[in-house]
Amino acid sequence: MATMDKENVGTIFILIGLFVYGIHPVVAEFGGLLIAPLFFAAIAALIAGLVAVIIARQSTTPMSRNIVRSDLLRLVMAGVLGTFLAYTCLFIGVQLSSSNNAAIILRSELVFALILSYLFLNETISRQQLLWMSLMVFGVMLVVVTNQLTTLGIGDLLLLGTPIAWASGHTLAKPVLRRVSSWTAVAYRNLVGGILLLLLATGVIILGVPILNTINLTFVVIVILIEAGVILLAHILWYEGIRRINLGKATALIAPAPLVTFTLYAVVFQIPPSPWQLVGAAIVIVATILLAREVSLRRDSNTSESH
Repeated sequence: MATMDKENVGTIFILIGLFVYGIHPVVAEFGGLLIAPLFFAAIAALIAGLVAVIIARQSTTPMSRNIVRSDLLRLVMAGVLGTFLAYTCLFIGVQLSSSNNAAIILRSELVFALILSYLFLNETISRQQLLWMSLMVFGVMLVVVTNQLTTLGIGDLLLLGTPIAWASGHTLAKPVLRRVSSWTAVAYRNLVGGILLLLLATGVIILGVPILNTINLTFVVIVILIEAGVILLAHILWYEGIRRINLGKATALIAPAPLVTFTLYAVVFQIPPSPWQLVGAAIVIVATILLAREVSLRRDSNTSESH
């Protein structure tokens, strides 16, 4: 497949994924109201991981083959950072803040992705990219500061840990995608992260935190399955995308996801976003769209990255 074809296909995967990423904060907040957030995240991640294992085994060679130790370590660390740490911050943080704030704060992943991809993946950051990054950070802070009356809440700080963990996990996983299937990466990430989340959730429950906040078990199961489906779809679209295009560009392309979140938030919780949140969202979206228009280059090449 030609390099340009890879770029276009990767872009399409990420653009489809932005709608899934826009749905996720709302599902996370809603599910956390029904069941202990960490337990909810653990079960959903494990379900997603098990489904990915089945698909990976049917579509590729067994996962235990052709995976060198260094790649295995990267996949495990991607699960620790990208699922365990990220979801711990997300599912606790969104309960202390809101899915609207989460939608904006999570987009700061672009800043961390560009920095880490420059340092470890040999991708470039131009002066214009730095300018748009700064503008995006301003938009994120505008939402948080105005919503918290000039102070950062603990929920918002926890939410900020999610994009940092995601960017770190993606930076670790991207080189491995040249040698293993995306489904294999999804399986390792969610099984490792899900097991660690389950252990943490069990410890929290032992301390007396209730598991369920509703007696409607059927509804709880449905919400968990929806979350598992969102995780699975988001991860496979993401890995198929960054397999083909730069990590920084891919992260920029999901910038409009807050628009999806705001729409769903207004419908599900009947609480529309504040004017300041809309202004902040607009700044973030404009800045990251401008970043997406920048050509993704490697420092050792004058052409777009080829994978």
